[in-house]
Amino acid sequence: MGNILNKMFIFVGTSMVLLFEFTPHQGIIAMAVAIAISGLLEYFNNDKIDIVLFIGYLTLSLINPRFLFFLPLISYDLLRTKNQLVTLIALIPYALHFSNLSPGTILVLIVIYVMVYLLKLRTMNEHKLKKDYIKQRDNLTELSISLEKKYNDLVTNQDIVVNLAMLNERNRIAREIHDNVGHLLSSSILQIGAIMAVSQEESTVKSLEVVKDTLNEGMNSIRKSVHNLHDDSIDIYTEIKKILKNFTFCKTTLNYEINSEMPAKAKYAIIAIIKEALSNVIKHSDAEYVSISLFEHPKLYQLIIYDNGKKKSNLDNTKGMGIESIKQRVESLNGNLNFNQSNGFKIFISFMKK
Repeated sequence: MGNILNKMFIFVGTSMVLLFEFTPHQGIIAMAVAIAISGLLEYFNNDKIDIVLFIGYLTLSLINPRFLFFLPLISYDLLRTKNQLVTLIALIPYALHFSNLSPGTILVLIVIYVMVYLLKLRTMNEHKLKKDYIKQRDNLTELSISLEKKYNDLVTNQDIVVNLAMLNERNRIAREIHDNVGHLLSSSILQIGAIMAVSQEESTVKSLEVVKDTLNEGMNSIRKSVHNLHDDSIDIYTEIKKILKNFTFCKTTLNYEINSEMPAKAKYAIIAIIKEALSNVIKHSDAEYVSISLFEHPKLYQLIIYDNGKKKSNLDNTKGMGIESIKQRVESLNGNLNFNQSNGFKIFISFMKK
């Protein structure tokens, strides 16, 4: 838009100078040709075409002095290219028709030429500043996105660390309760049983039975609490990573996308299924790599175990084999199990969240 306004300003100025030397009737053709060529220069915006059009108009200026007045307008587009020195040959028509024009007109045309150069220089600087601004804006946007991603990753990693620390603490508490309080209660129950066996007083035996029942109830409550703490302390991602770390038969990859807390029963089942599947790979496959994918969807979980082995297994005869164990684990979760041997061996398991 800036180029068009500048060219309109140049055209108006050169037209006014033209009308001082010639009548509108005499200058109309030069005006029309100048507008047409200037429009073509703006449309094509090509260095080679610009040179051809400029030389064509320069030839007209050599023939007829009326075309001379619009040379600044035609030169404007060449000043943006690497061929801007070509515009110096525009001095030839001015020298040729110097005697046909008044000194004032020559002076005004020279001033217009200088203004054309300054206008083009300003436009090019504005264009460069705009380009630099857009580049800087894009770089800042990219940097902002990168920093936001790193921040989110940091928060996620921090959440993982905190969650692991919490699970480890739960596991420690469960062990402490089991090793200390549980053993003390067990010892107390045994001692009370021994006292009851040798005691002769019926009232004492009845009192000891009440105490023993209370201790048994407390022991059962502690067992339940320890069991729950231990189940909650299992991090399935960490467990799977441990399994894969110890699996050296071939290369492994893990795709893990679980965001919510999975039930303990599902955790144990998935861990057992993965162990069984990897054991089957060692026994029955010639795979070069194994891929394990665990995904969470709004209503269900999906476990996909794939190996690229080329050996084919007889799935109709699974009694006594690892696949039968996998089937039983999936049935305990009320899930669905599918096998695919078209390209390698794939186990596809899905089960509802509830």
